[in-house]
Amino acid sequence: MRFALAAEGSQGDVQPLVGLAARLVERGHEAVVCAPPDLSRLVEERGLEFRPLGTDIHGLLAENADTLHRGAVVWALQSKRVFQRVLGEQFETLPRAAAGADMIIGGGVQLAGPSVSEAWGIPYLPIAYCPALLRSADYPPAVVPNQSLPRWVNRLAWGGFLRLQDHLLRRDLNRHRTALGLGPVTDTYRYLTTERILLATDEALAPAPDDAPVQVDQVGYLLPADETPLPLKLESFLQAGPPPVYLGFGSMMDSDPAGTTRLLVGAVERAGCRAILSRGWAGLGDGPLPDFIFGAGSLPHANVFSKVAAVVHHGGAGTTTTAARSGAPQIVIPHLLDQYYWAHRVHLLGVAPPPLPRTKLSSARLAALISASLENEFLTDRARELAEKLCTGDPLERAVESVLASAGSQAPGRVQRRRVFAG
Repeated sequence: MRFALAAEGSQGDVQPLVGLAARLVERGHEAVVCAPPDLSRLVEERGLEFRPLGTDIHGLLAENADTLHRGAVVWALQSKRVFQRVLGEQFETLPRAAAGADMIIGGGVQLAGPSVSEAWGIPYLPIAYCPALLRSADYPPAVVPNQSLPRWVNRLAWGGFLRLQDHLLRRDLNRHRTALGLGPVTDTYRYLTTERILLATDEALAPAPDDAPVQVDQVGYLLPADETPLPLKLESFLQAGPPPVYLGFGSMMDSDPAGTTRLLVGAVERAGCRAILSRGWAGLGDGPLPDFIFGAGSLPHANVFSKVAAVVHHGGAGTTTTAARSGAPQIVIPHLLDQYYWAHRVHLLGVAPPPLPRTKLSSARLAALISASLENEFLTDRARELAEKLCTGDPLERAVESVLASAGSQAPGRVQRRRVFAG
C-alpha cells in the first residue's frame, strides 16, 4: 500500500510522522511525507519521499510571534485569519502532494485531509499528540490556560470552544469542499476527529479519556530514535562542572529574542547554576554568553536531557515526553494550546512545579522555580520513577499495526475513488 502522511505544524508535528513513515517502509509499504517546505530536511535525511504542503511554517509562526506572549484571548482573536490561510494552502497543495495514495494519515493542524480522502474514496486516519484534543470532562479544551477546572466547567468550556471552532472554520471549509464536489460539514469537530483516532501519547504520562466521543487507539508517543552524539564542546562543558539546567522553547518564536535571552541569563545567574541555552526557532542566545551558559543549536534531546539537572521548556508534546522518558525534572513555561495541558500533567504527576505561563515569565520567578527544583529530591525521585514506567514497548510498531488495521477495514475493493485531481 502507499501511504501519504500529511503533517501541518512545527518540527514536533512532523517528526512523529517521519518515524511512522520509515517504519511503514521497513514493512514493505510505500510512504510519502507531506509537510511544510522548510521542514523537508527532517524527511529527506531519513531517505523518505517528501512533498511540500502549504508554505514555510517558520514564516507563519514568525508573522504571529507577538501573539505567543499575549495570551489565549489574543491568539483566539487572530486565529481566524491564520486558519483561513492554512485552509487555503492545504486544499491547494495536499491533493497533488498525496496523489496516488491508498490512505492519508493526518497529524498536527491537518484540516484538508478528511476532505481529500473523502473525495478520493480512500481511508483517513488522524493522529493526535495530546489527549486534550479529544472532548472530555476530564479537562478543558487545549486553548484554556487553567487545566484544573471542575468537570462541569470543562463540559461548558468544550461547548463554547466547539462553537468557536465552527465559527472559525466551517464556512471556509465548506467553500473548499464545494470546489471538490463534496457536501457541507455541519460539525467541524466530528469532521476533524472522524470516527477513529490514533492517540500518540504514553499512557502513564497522558492517558486517553474514558468519555472520548470517538474510538481511540492509544499507541504511545512516536519518537524516532536519535543516536546523534553531542558536540565535543558540549561534552566538555558537561564534564567541567555540576549538571546544568537545560533551557529551550523549541519552535516558539519570539518578537524580542534579545530581551528573552537577557531574562533567561538573569534567571540562571540568580539561581546560581550552570545552563545549556537552546537557540530554538526564536534564535535565543545569539551573541556572547557568560561562561556558565552554553549556547547550543539543534541537539538530540534524549541524549541531552539524560545529563541535565532539570529541563526548562515550553511544554510541547515531544519535549515533555522526551524529558519524562529521560527521568529529568521539568519546569514548563507554556505559551499556548496543548502546552497548558502538558504543563498541568507533569505537575500533577509530581515531576514539575506549578507551571509558569509565558505571559508571566520573569527572571525572578524562573530563578525561584529553578532553585526550588534543584533542591527538591522528591521531584528527582518521581521523575526517575515515571521514566521507568514510560520506557516500555515499541510505540511505532503499535502505530503501524493500528494504521494497517484501519486501512484493512476499508481495503481496496470496498471503496471507489470518486475523483482524480489534476496536477
